[in-house]
Amino acid sequence: MNLNEIYKKEKIINAYFRKKYNYESEEIFNKQVLELLCELSEFAYETKCFKYWKNEKQSSPDITIPEFADCLMITLCFCDLANIDEIIIEDVDEKDMVKLFIDTNRIASSLTMNLDKQKLLKILSYLVAISKLLNYSDDELNDYCIEKMNKTLDMIS
Repeated sequence: MNLNEIYKKEKIINAYFRKKYNYESEEIFNKQVLELLCELSEFAYETKCFKYWKNEKQSSPDITIPEFADCLMITLCFCDLANIDEIIIEDVDEKDMVKLFIDTNRIASSLTMNLDKQKLLKILSYLVAISKLLNYSDDELNDYCIEKMNKTLDMIS
């Protein structure tokens, strides 16, 4: 997945929304953090990774990939707010999807205290690790994200 290509498009989208909404507002910022937490929860819900009490299969990639993309794009929005120049993710050895979701939520919750570049890159690293556990291909993620962002760019242009 070409995160830096997706990030460039996210910056264009953010420039539009920065003009339209007051991104300096604590209220808007807190709503963005809550949006990330909600999107992470929706993504986790569709994976069904936490349902230990029943043998339910995860939702199809047609449902889970859009949830992943929503998480990715709001996180990239925060990267833009934190003035991150280049997205560099680290390899994550963790194979427990539940732990990855919990750790991602914990870090995302802490963004209201400190919009830290390392935290954001860690969230992205965990999201990529989750996508690998779900066997998403880089091409299908990249294609979906670019398509979704192009639709948004068409709407705001």
